[in-house]
Order: sequence, then structure tokens, then C-alpha cells
Amino acid sequence: MQPMLAPETTDVVLLCGGKGSRLAPLTQSLPKPLLSVGERPFLFYLLQSLRRQGFRRFILATHHLSEKFTDFLATYREFAPQSIVVFEEKPLGTGGALRHAATFALSPVFVALNGDSFISQPLGPVLSSHGRAGNAFTMVAVRAENVIGGVENKGALDIGAAGEIQGLSSGAGTRQWVNAGVYVIDRDLASAWPSGSYDLERNLKDLLGQKKGCVFFSPGRLLDIGTPECYAEAKRMPDFFVAEAIP
Repeated sequence: MQPMLAPETTDVVLLCGGKGSRLAPLTQSLPKPLLSVGERPFLFYLLQSLRRQGFRRFILATHHLSEKFTDFLATYREFAPQSIVVFEEKPLGTGGALRHAATFALSPVFVALNGDSFISQPLGPVLSSHGRAGNAFTMVAVRAENVIGGVENKGALDIGAAGEIQGLSSGAGTRQWVNAGVYVIDRDLASAWPSGSYDLERNLKDLLGQKKGCVFFSPGRLLDIGTPECYAEAKRMPDFFVAEAIP
């Protein structure tokens, strides 16, 4: 069993390295997480929610237009003073990016989530569940009907009777629970993964090895801005990010 985990002492890795090609030409000059929703960049609302939950140290894993994230932190330095930008010289995929970012984590367990997604699920209970169960890897799953904009690009889960992860698939099909792209990971586990570029979902079984990986079933809602349709939806409901965030 892990020691008691708390947001205040847990690092957060935000995966911000994608080119956002589906949102071109908007993302030719600005990374997807920095596109505006209302009066602020999307990433601002994500960090605001995480800070309200108690998280303090953020690692931005970047590649495309990395300097824009440095500019963002310069603008909001007082808002997120314990933040660093980690540059990937080449795109590393979700798995490779997490392995790379893990070398910069100071906490023995860290939270990882996509920089272009917002989930209403409080992460404190996810941390507590990870510690109580003695997991090395915890994945947050949401019900398909709670994914705003649809589940076409979300990973479907094959889940065992005890909530263990048996497999994932990014293919289309009927699904009840989908990967929310939010993880709690033991730093030692991620640090032992191979360097290079690879996908987390397709390689998760091998990456876990004999370590315990389980699902946290969340009643929360998930919204990402990865497609023009979802980004348009986000711009129509900027209050979602405030109303759904933990006060």
C-alpha cells in the first residue's frame, strides 16, 4: 500500500506535445492547449481547476511550438509559479512522453493528463484510490454518454472483474466506459519504460508488466478540444470549466 497521497505533494504532467493537425490552420501558430476558450487559453482553465484541487507543481511536456508554453508561463507565472516546460526534440507519443516527463517529476507518484482535455472528476479521490489499492498505474474511465462531443477517438477498455485493466483499443465500436486520458502513475514504473516514441494505449500491457494497473470509474464529464466540433462546443460553454471545477 502506498503512503497517503495528497495533491499538494503530487506533481502533474500535462501532455502538450501534439501538433493538433485536426484544428489546422488554428494550430499552425498556436499549440492546441493554448487556443482560447472565452477570454483565456484552454490551458489556463485546466491549471485553475488543478490548483483549486491543491496541486502546485506542473510539468508541461511539449514539442510543437514549445516556446509558446514558455511565453504562457511567463504571463501566468504568479498563477503557476512551480511550473516547468519540458521539450521533446521529436514527437514521443503518449508513452514516450510520459517516460520522458517522469525524469523531471519530484514526487514518487505523479498525475498525468492531456493538455487539451478537461474532466470534472476531482483527482484527490483518484490519488487516494491509487494509494489504498497499491496500484502502480491507475487510469480514469468515464461513461461514454458523459463524453461531450462523442467517443470516436477515445480508447475503449477491457476491464476485469476486480477493475483491473486487461486491454485497451482505440478502434471504433460499442463501448460503455472509455479512457479519459487521466492517469496516476508511480514514477519508478514510468522511469523504467523504454525511451523513444510509442503509444501508451497500444503498449500498456507490456509497459505494466507484472505491476498492478486498475481503473477508477468516474461519474464525471469529459470535454476535449481535439476536433473542430469539440473545440466549437467548448467555446459555446466556457462556464463549464468554472462550474465543473472544484471550488
